[in-house]
Amino acid sequence: MNRLLQINWTDLQYSADEFSREVYTFPLHIRILIGITLTFVVVVIVLLAVILGSRIHKTRRARTREELRRKYQPVFMELLFGSDEPFSEQDPKRLFDPLDLQTPFHQEILLEETIHLHENFSGETAARLEHLFVKLGFHEVSKRRLREKRWDKVAKGMRELSLMNVREAEPLISPFLKSKNDILRKEARVALVNLSVKDHLSFLSRETEPLTDWDQAVIYSMMSKMPELSIPDFSAWLDSKNPTVVEFCISMIGAFRQQESLPILIRLLNDPVEKRKLLAIRALRELGAAAAEQPLLDLYPSANSEMRREILRTLEVIGSERSLQPIHQLLLQPVSDLPLAIQAVRSLLATGPRGVQLVEQLSVHGDPKIQQVIRHARDKRL
Repeated sequence: MNRLLQINWTDLQYSADEFSREVYTFPLHIRILIGITLTFVVVVIVLLAVILGSRIHKTRRARTREELRRKYQPVFMELLFGSDEPFSEQDPKRLFDPLDLQTPFHQEILLEETIHLHENFSGETAARLEHLFVKLGFHEVSKRRLREKRWDKVAKGMRELSLMNVREAEPLISPFLKSKNDILRKEARVALVNLSVKDHLSFLSRETEPLTDWDQAVIYSMMSKMPELSIPDFSAWLDSKNPTVVEFCISMIGAFRQQESLPILIRLLNDPVEKRKLLAIRALRELGAAAAEQPLLDLYPSANSEMRREILRTLEVIGSERSLQPIHQLLLQPVSDLPLAIQAVRSLLATGPRGVQLVEQLSVHGDPKIQQVIRHARDKRL
């Protein structure tokens, strides 16, 4: 039996040589097909091995993740809800396995779990999680991400530091305002709004890249959730060399009803940049600035169609009897712009009883087109 299992390597080598000689006796196209087939088989075997290895690796990591979550769930419950002792005086590290805090994958799972919990809590519980994030050294992990070469790793680090309110990271994030990567600039702006202690928008003074509509919407959303005392005076950046910063601040003056900036907005009605004029008109409407009525009436003749529509919408809010005659004269002219004429009727109606009377006269004695405009303006469904 042992002889049967023994291998004669000399015979095997001879057989291999014999096989190779036999192959070379085949026609060229047969040899090519054999070569392609063998290559395909090898590639499939390697691919299957890679897929199987990847599957095993992912399964192990998922199992480890679930085990760690079960292991530390009571620990998080104890730290967040189980003790009346001030959290700043506690040592949470004693409840964690040092090996889990040193193993990169285990550390990453615990870091992500801390952030996940923070997203679902507020108040004192959220503050405890922020302290825990720092005491376990996770903030250093996020800081190291800022030095990564991959932009997605850097963005992740900024997001983590911002979410967990690690204010000491502000100087490390500021340089990314000048990054060539648009996503990193966006993340840096959001992080700085959240991390700045006094002036949340101080970065606007050194902002050189354009603020996109998305940037402006995100910053406004964040500022609207802050206490009123945290809202800065947006007129401070109206002399910025960055046009988008100026435009954003004009809009914010109106959005946050900063009445002290009213004289500046009225001066902006004479700005050579059309978009700034337009934004100033909208801001004046949000402020309900009656003082802007005459300047708007003076601007109307030289304004373009869009700006005229915004002026009339603003006069609908702030207009008085001073606007009666100018708007009435507009409606006596042939209607060339239907939406503009409809808005003019609404603005005239808003001036009071005298305006309503003038509209009634036009609806009776006016030409058919102006009568149609009046019907549209009075239709509550439009």
